[in-house]
Amino acid sequence: MTTLKLKYLTILLLSLSTIGCNSFLKEEVYTEYDPNKFLADETGIDALLTGAYAQSRIIAYDHRNYTYMMNEFNTDIAFETGGGLEKDAAPFIQFNWSVNNSFLNSFWEKMYKAIASANSVIILSNQLNGLDPAKLNKIQAEAKFIRSSSYYFLYNLFGPTPLIDIPVGASPQEIEEIGKNAKRADRDVFVNYIISDLEFAKQYLPLTESPIGRATKGAALGYLMKIYLKEKNWQKLADVTQEIIDLHQYELYSNYPRLFAIEGESNKEYIFRAPCIAQAGYQNNYMAHAFPPNYPILTNWVNFGAQFRTYSAFYKTFESNDKRRELLIRNYTDISGKNVELLEDNNGKALNDVRSFKYWPDPNGVGENMGNDIVYIRYADVLLSRAEALNELNGPNQESIDLINQVRQRANTTLLKLADYTNKLLLRDFLLAERGREFFSEGLRREDLIRHGKFIQSAKERGYAAKEYQVVYPIPLQQIDANPNLTQNEGY
Repeated sequence: MTTLKLKYLTILLLSLSTIGCNSFLKEEVYTEYDPNKFLADETGIDALLTGAYAQSRIIAYDHRNYTYMMNEFNTDIAFETGGGLEKDAAPFIQFNWSVNNSFLNSFWEKMYKAIASANSVIILSNQLNGLDPAKLNKIQAEAKFIRSSSYYFLYNLFGPTPLIDIPVGASPQEIEEIGKNAKRADRDVFVNYIISDLEFAKQYLPLTESPIGRATKGAALGYLMKIYLKEKNWQKLADVTQEIIDLHQYELYSNYPRLFAIEGESNKEYIFRAPCIAQAGYQNNYMAHAFPPNYPILTNWVNFGAQFRTYSAFYKTFESNDKRRELLIRNYTDISGKNVELLEDNNGKALNDVRSFKYWPDPNGVGENMGNDIVYIRYADVLLSRAEALNELNGPNQESIDLINQVRQRANTTLLKLADYTNKLLLRDFLLAERGREFFSEGLRREDLIRHGKFIQSAKERGYAAKEYQVVYPIPLQQIDANPNLTQNEGY
């Protein structure tokens, strides 16, 4: 039985991690463990669960690629120039990405590795004898959380993708065939699968995050919020956001300019995050791209030639007293003592070179490696998502205004009055703009613009020949070549 378990685990990870990709994962070697102990008790399963979390983390260069290249550089907030990254970022900025884009393919593979790892935890934990049911439910809740959140990230980029569900008692050969020939799921089936996993997870996950980065009830509810927001299921969105509020676990952090700084990480606003440390492979490397040329950085930091730049027009959407604007650098004195303007020139022409210091630099960072935790879901999103849901259901209403004002009061900017919003469209447009001001540099802008039907038009206004079908990315050609049952997104 032990030999079968090991073979089962290896094939599961190899065949499902890339959904038919020609390059397989390096096989893990378990010879230094007693297999009977490693896979026959809770400790061994927890080790596999820890590995599944590691596979799912969108940190380091994965964070740079997913959050910025795929989800912000194609919006009205930011773009990139310079360094070796420019040629890779340009297709995303200019809306001319290809069907064989290596960054899209790498992300596809990464998420399916996480899904495969989560599936292995679920399958093998079911084979444990004598495990307390409460512990089994918690293990499987974490695995289903990892699986469903990974599917959500895939859905955000590609639309529905193959669902890899392993039947009870499947042989290693059957598992391999599933990985090689899985078809894309129908949209409703795909969305309901994610919801089912998250409903299970919210029931059995703990309220508190321990250790940092582990899933909680709030995190499962947070991803339910994200999927209902994406699907415009306003009533379900209103219900789940109220459920998160009623947990009384979260609140807005009072100091927005330090919300993403090292000293702010103990706040109660984070609902789910990836813990980072100042070490290659486990780092947040955002700031190395954000420092402008010759910026007076500490000697232990580095400034990349690949520069992340923010549009001047976006900067000007903030009121002058808005504390969130403090993280957008519009001018500085460089290392030679020269004053450098980033917002506009002496004639008022936009320079489009404002810099976002959202992830305020870690004083103990080493080179590009900084320890700022990367935030996926936070409480401000709950408040603004609920405000949006209630506006869509009922039109402008006092509760939506109050929810928005919680966020704006923290930012020390002008509060809204219900009387100023006489119809649903006015408040809808304000919410889209406010989400931009609240969540810049967090990779939410693309999905917000798509939901509001403004993603393609916004690109055209910036001069790019964007097509309506580009609200999703192409299924990577590498995956279609490896799996004859995969169908391409329309238009590609």
